Formats: sequence, structure tokens, C-alpha cells
Amino acid sequence: MRKTNPKSHYLPFLLYSVLFSACNPESRDQSQEPAYQSRLNNHMDWGIYRGHSSGIQYSELDQIHAGNVQQLEKVWEYQHGNPVGPGMYANPIIIDGLLYFTTPEVNAVALDATTGEEVWVFRPNSYRNDERPFRGRNRGLTYWEDKNGENKRILNFVKDRVYAIDARTGTLITTFGENGWIDLRKNLPQDPEEVDFEATTQGMVYKDMLIIGGRTPEGAPSTPGDVRGYDALTGEFRWIFNTIPQPGELGYDTWEFEEGVSYGGTNPWGGLTVDEERGWVFLATGSPAPDFIYGGMRKGENLFANCVIALDASTGKRIWHYQTLRHDIWDYDLPPAPILATVTADGTSRDIVVQLTKQGFTFVLDRETGEPVFPVVDLPVPPSKVPGEEAWPTQPFPLKPPPLNRTSLREADLSNITPETREYVLNIFRQHETGPLYTPASRAGVITMPGHQGGAEWGGAAFDPATNVLYVNINEAPTIHSLVPVDADLDTASASPLQRGKALYNTACTACHGINKVGNPPLYPPLQNLQISGDSIKSVLSYGRGMMPAFAQFTDRQLDDLLVYLESSPGQREEDKPADSGSNPTKAPRYANVAPFFVDQNGYPAIAPPWGTLNAVDLDKGEILWKVPLGEYPELVAKGIRNTGAKSFGGPVATAGNLVFIAGTPDEKIRAFDTFSGQVLWEYQLPAGGYATPSVYQIDGKQFLVITAGGGGKNGTPHGDSVIAFALPE
Repeated sequence: MRKTNPKSHYLPFLLYSVLFSACNPESRDQSQEPAYQSRLNNHMDWGIYRGHSSGIQYSELDQIHAGNVQQLEKVWEYQHGNPVGPGMYANPIIIDGLLYFTTPEVNAVALDATTGEEVWVFRPNSYRNDERPFRGRNRGLTYWEDKNGENKRILNFVKDRVYAIDARTGTLITTFGENGWIDLRKNLPQDPEEVDFEATTQGMVYKDMLIIGGRTPEGAPSTPGDVRGYDALTGEFRWIFNTIPQPGELGYDTWEFEEGVSYGGTNPWGGLTVDEERGWVFLATGSPAPDFIYGGMRKGENLFANCVIALDASTGKRIWHYQTLRHDIWDYDLPPAPILATVTADGTSRDIVVQLTKQGFTFVLDRETGEPVFPVVDLPVPPSKVPGEEAWPTQPFPLKPPPLNRTSLREADLSNITPETREYVLNIFRQHETGPLYTPASRAGVITMPGHQGGAEWGGAAFDPATNVLYVNINEAPTIHSLVPVDADLDTASASPLQRGKALYNTACTACHGINKVGNPPLYPPLQNLQISGDSIKSVLSYGRGMMPAFAQFTDRQLDDLLVYLESSPGQREEDKPADSGSNPTKAPRYANVAPFFVDQNGYPAIAPPWGTLNAVDLDKGEILWKVPLGEYPELVAKGIRNTGAKSFGGPVATAGNLVFIAGTPDEKIRAFDTFSGQVLWEYQLPAGGYATPSVYQIDGKQFLVITAGGGGKNGTPHGDSVIAFALPE
């Protein structure tokens, strides 16, 4: 049974009213059968993404502990044979002695979890008719079996499809969906031919319900990031929750919709969590689209963007929601799924929802009502200076726990790792505007701290239920946000390939490479005199390279148009000026986003270290217990510059052995930290960056730690193809 009766000092309260914060849950009949629980939902195995449907990334195994972790050694390594972009992000799952993960081609692979020997490989590209084989970011697989322990299957999420695979043989289950798969372009409020959807994070199952979110474009056109439920046995569509409200739905009046604009985003791309006892699924949504730092065509609070939402997992009906940010124009989407923790103190317990943010905030909400556990204040924030934009005048600020990173940037905060660095970043700093958190972008450029890779990332956090402590990796990296006016009324039907290519570049590429291909050195080079051409350019666009993500959503025509623009010489001929589409001069202007990271001359963050930390947070008291640097940059270590911390991508895992395991850093190491002190007790040099969350499991009395090491990713390190398991010596 769920424990209730929390202590009085846990009671939720607010200093100011937060608009659209939380709604009362509807009554539920609790007199029926006992609470459902999957056999995989325990803290001893790792049969679900992040170890448990609650997403707490915790294992009760303690064979490996703080006293012997120094003896940990590699016991097997599997290489899938194709070390290419975008790398591997998979958190392996382990069921009945088999370990399952995905490769960059999103092949599903089953290994013997004890030896690492290959059992089977399922190759989804063989079932697609695309000329370009798909490669994409993917965080792993989902396992399902019926209540009788039969129909065991692996669900493989590949771009806009879900394949059902026999868990033992790796063969396609053709009775599922349409000949073995669900077409995720369907059952959305958009023409399937126009849908651009990618299931980057696997779905979750509750009983026989498969629930799916995913990634949609941040530019224009976009696709709604709605959440859908399907029958896990048949693949039949069951329900949808519209994250962009439709006419007559709650939240529709929080948008000022414009005719002809393709609205999208507001998507739970970081995954889902499930409270099996309540029968609720929890999600955290991203920013609205189009244009992640200009919202003039989507004025209003924009529900259900940037929200924590509880839904009935069987019907998709909303239970409650809490909006952490209104009218997002900073790309401050909520990266990880909500964490469902239970805090216990003095003999009483309380079920909570923990939502981490890119701003470094930790929102702690009551799980039953969605109301904040600690005080949250609504404070005024700066208005926009850009014509057409209307920044929301106030935003919610949680008072506990304190921010996990710096939330502003002054001259005193700039990097000083060398005198040359200090001079370089100070010169850039003085050329741009600065301000407090939630200062909107401007034509001149605003330095935003944290930037859109700051704070928490998709890897989430690990929660130890025995100590009420949350362990989370945090990035500290500023961004320079600028807006550049562009022609928004291009008639694509009459436009030339060069015109269409430039328009696509302005929506998809300017954030990094700047307007007119001028680049944003040192991280983002100019694209005016490319050293590659033709198919080589298309390959980079389709599959990514280094820090550059893949744009697998581009059609062949879009690739051809963009290629024409990228290979064009500077300046436009008269006939290549944007076509006259009869644009309305009174209509608000449109802008291209230019959002390079604020870095020094060598590409390191322009803020003083630490650039990445591992943090321990007491969720009972709302206090930070300790903070230590996480990771290093090998090039700086060679110069004697150490303990800087580094950007990390991937999540931590805590164990009952008083350990936190985490990789994700550009030095390509996996480490074990002491949970009480933050001291590094063990580290191992991986063959490539481990930009994933480790898994912990036990077979025949032996505890294992496993990590995928695929490199690449946002740290841009060399690619790899390894899955590596560690254990203690016999």
C-alpha cells in the first residue's frame, strides 16, 4: 500500500499563485483488484529503461560496494562492428539472462548477459523502402509480456515506427500492427505525409498499454508532440493526449494561433515514467515550435509546453499538470522524464515527482496533486525588445532546492584558465547584452546563463530511497542568443531550389552556423567554402558528424535544395532573391535563431570552471549535500589544467553499495563515486565516450555493471561500437 500522512512541514504552499499550476485529481475507484506490478519492476534487475518504471535509476544490489569497487574489472566486451554516428545512447535492459540494446542504425541486439556473446540481431532497415538507411539517436528498447508471462517481445523504436520482435529469436512478429510495426505518422492531428516524428526514447508499458512520446522538429514546419497509447499485443491505436490543445480542449486559449503556421513540439522527448499503483503515466514536455528562441507567432503561455503532466495510463485522460515555464523562448525544454520518488523521514513517507530542468531548477511536486512541496515564487522577468515578440511577464522560481548551476553571468564569472582565454572571452562578453535568467534574445545578442545545454540533461538522476538523496550531473555552459530578420513568406511552389535551400538553412542551421553561412568559430565553422561536396554533404546532413546532429527528417528534395544553397557562392543573383509571395507589410517580422555557445578560443565554455558537476541533493530538506567536478578535457589535462569538470550526456546510477556510477564525459571514462562524500573511488578508460546511462544487474549471484560506449554525441569525440561489462574478480 502507498504510505500517506506526511509530516506538516511537507505540506505544499506558495508565496504567489502560479497560473495553470495544478488541477485536482479525479476520483478513482480503489476497491478493485490489488495494484498491478510488472515482474520487471523491481530494484534487483534492470528490465526497464532507467531500471524501473519510476525512473529512479537505483539498484538494491550491493555485491559491488565502496570497499571493493577498486577491484572492478572488465569481464566482457561486445563490438557491433559499425562505429558510426550518431553514436550509442542505449541504456541496456536485461531480461531472463539476455541483454538488449540498440546500435546507431537502431538495430536491436540480444547478447548473453553473462558472456557478451551475440544471440541475435534485428535489422529494421531491411523493412524500410528508404534509399537512405536510417541512423538516429535512440536510448534503447522496451520489453513486454502478457499477464500470463507469454507473448514475450522486444519493442524497437525506429524513427517513425515501432517494431515488435520475438524476445527469444529476434524475428519480426507480423501479427503486430501493420505486418509487424506501428506507423507513428498516423493518429496525429496532421496529415501523415507531413508528419516528422522520431521516437528517440523508447515507450513505456502499463499492463497491456504501450505509451509513446518522441522528438519533433524545433523549426518550421513541425509536428505536434502528442502522447499516444497503443495495445502492446496487437499494436492497435487506443488513445491520444494532445500536448498542443485542440479547439474546445483545456489550454487552447493559452495560444494565439496564426493561420498557416505549422505548430509542433511540446513533446516528451526524454521519455516517460509510470506509477503502476496509481495507473498513471508521467511526462515532461519540451518547448513549442516553430522557432525555439522566437515565439511571435505563438503568443501566450502555450500549454502544455514545458509541463509536468500526469495522465491516466489506460485512457490518456489528464489527471493534473504543472507548467514550469511559460512561453518558452530559450529552448528550456524539460529533458528528462519526471522522477517518481518516495521520501521517507521520521517514520512517514510521501510520494513525490521530481522534475529537473535546463535552468538548474529542481521542481519537487506532490505526486497526488501536482502541487509544489517546497515554496515556488512567481517573479517578474525582463520583457522582449524584439518587435512581434511578447515574453511572458512572470515565471515560477522554486526556492528549494537551490539552483544546481549558476543562473547569471558577470565579468567576474568569466573563464580565467589562461590570460589569453580571459582576454578573449572578455572581449566577446563586452560586445553583447547580459541580464538575469529569462532575458529574451535580441538583435544584438544576449548571453544566456545557463544556455540550452546547461543544467540537467536527458540522462535524468539517480535517487536512493534509503537516504532520500538525488544524484544528478549538471552542465554549466552559456549561450549567445540572437535574432536575425528573414523573409517568412516564401512561396515554395514558385521558389527556386536556391531560395528553398536558403529558407531551410534559416530554419535549421543558423542556430549554430550563423546567418549567410558565416559560422560561429571556433565550434561552428563557416560553410561558405566547403571542402566536401555532393553526396558527402548529404551524408553529413543525414547522419551527422562530430558535434553536428543528424537531420534524418530532411526529405530528398530538401537535401537537394539545401545542397544547392550550401554550394552557392556568396551573394545572390537578382533572379535568386526571395520570390514575391504577396507578403503583408503589416505582418509581424520573422526571425532566424542564431544561438552559438559562448566559448573561448579553443571551444571550452567561457564561464569559469567547473563546467560540469555531480551533485547530491537531499530531497527531504531541499538542500545540496555536496557538489564535485565531473570529468575533464584531455587537451587541458595535458597542459596541467585539471578538475575543470566537463559537459556530460548520459545519466547516473546509484546502488545500495553506496556508489554512483556515471560516464558521459569527453575524457571517455566511467567512474564510481562515493555517495556520502562525492570522492572518486574507481575509474576506467573506455574505448569511446559512454554517452549513455549504465545498467546494473545480477546473474547467478554475480553483479554486473554495463555501459554502451559509442562516442560521438554532443561532445564530438570519436565514435565507437562497444558494449562493456564489469564485475569483481572471481
